[in-house]
Parts: sequence; structure tokens; C-alpha cells
Amino acid sequence: MGLRIGDIMPSNVLSAWGLSLYDEASKLYGGSNRSIRVGSVVYKPVDDIMEAEWCQECLSRLVPDDFRIAEPLRSSRGNWVESGWMASRWVDGVAGPKGHWDQILEISARFHRALSLVTTPIFLGQRSHRWAVADRVAWKETSIKWLPETINQAHKLDELWEPLDLPVQAIHGDLSGNVLFAAGLTPAVIDFSPYWRPAAFADAVILMDGMLWYAWDDILPLVPLTRTFLQLLVRAALFRLGALNERARRVDSDSLRELPTFDRVILWLSQNIRRSAVP
Repeated sequence: MGLRIGDIMPSNVLSAWGLSLYDEASKLYGGSNRSIRVGSVVYKPVDDIMEAEWCQECLSRLVPDDFRIAEPLRSSRGNWVESGWMASRWVDGVAGPKGHWDQILEISARFHRALSLVTTPIFLGQRSHRWAVADRVAWKETSIKWLPETINQAHKLDELWEPLDLPVQAIHGDLSGNVLFAAGLTPAVIDFSPYWRPAAFADAVILMDGMLWYAWDDILPLVPLTRTFLQLLVRAALFRLGALNERARRVDSDSLRELPTFDRVILWLSQNIRRSAVP
């Protein structure tokens, strides 16, 4: 038997979405493991109301080009967020980039073309979660206290860091695990994680995730070896290292077991940046 939604969501949220205390719900696993499915709708608690409202409004205006999105749903009161909860239409598919890296990069290009005219979100500079902090660290807009276990790797990446001058726009900064694949359907983009960076930085994060945590040999043929893209990869490595550092500092020191994977990436970046003379 499924869970009762009334045991999970407060009554004022239930009424806003037209739900009954006794509606059956199921927990969805992946991401933060906090999303709840009721019928064809997924409900998710939000950590930043302004960000969630912006994302839902942005997605509601997006015109998908050969990709699907989780359609944002307003409450019966016309709001995107109700007492810290938002809702989206369920989309079929399975996450997991293995065997799909080239498709994810193609969806990234399509998704970011659709996002290209979105105006700057005002909340971005106000966010304090670890991914937002790590993003600013990667672009040298702020600094953090590196742990003894991470400081040497951070310094090595800083030594590889060079200035870039690229146009910026809204991007999804966490696509590698947030594209769903289903037979007979176009891929679906979920869990929009907004940043204001060059569109190619989203691709650098995708490929960096692959280099750090998936199949190295599947990723390397997809990596552009231009000096500009290598610099985006340096930032992507700093982004992931910074987020890991902040997680270890604030939440879970066991995450430091992932650190050895960064050494291989840093060596590869150092060797290829030295060889690269093409902008």
C-alpha cells in the first residue's frame, strides 16, 4: 500500500492543490529523495521559494525543441509555490547518462537555445546553498575555506585557471543525471538548476561529471580540446570540488572518499592545457 499524502504534506498545501488527506502517494528516489508522486503529478518541497517560482515560470514559457520538460503546475490559487511546495506533471523516463552522453550534450544545446532569451534572475547572487557557493568559487567571485584534504587540489586548479570572456545566459548546471530517457519518447529535462554562465559551461559540467564519476574512456572522445573549453572544464572541476568541500564541511565528511578521482582529472587538465594553443 502507498503512503497517504496527508501524512506527508500539511493540510493547507493539500487544499491548495486540491488533494485529499487519503490520496495515495509514492516517494520518488533520486536527487534529494523528497519528491512525492500522486497520480500524474509530482510534488516537491523547495529550499528557495524565489528560485522555485522563477524556475516554474521560466519553464512554463519555454518552447521545447525535440525535448520534453516536467510541465509546471500552478495551485488552485494560481501560485507556483504553496507553503514551500511546488508541483509538476510526471514525465516518463529513466535517468542515467551511461550510453547517452552524446544525447545529453545534444539536449543541452537544444535546452540552452530555448533558454537563451531569458533575463537575468535577481535571486542568483543571494543564494547560499553549497552548489551556488561552489559555482561562485569556480568563477573567482568568492572564496571558501578549503579543508586540509581538498586544499592542494584547489590550489592546482587555481594555477590552471585563466580568465575567459564569453557571453552568459541562464543555464541548467546539473544535466548529467537530470535527463530522462524512455523508448519512443524524446528525452526529458528535469530538476532545473539555474546558473548564469556561458552555455558551454553546462556542457563542461556534464563532461566533468562523466570524467569524475562515470566511464572515463566514454567521455574523452566527446571533449573539445580547445583552450577555451579546457578552461570551462577547470571551472567545472572547481565547481564540483567546491561543492564536495562544502558538503564535507557542513553535512557529510564521508563525501571526501570521492577526492582521488579529482587527481586524475587535474593531471589530465594540466597536460592538455600545456599542449593547447588553440583558443
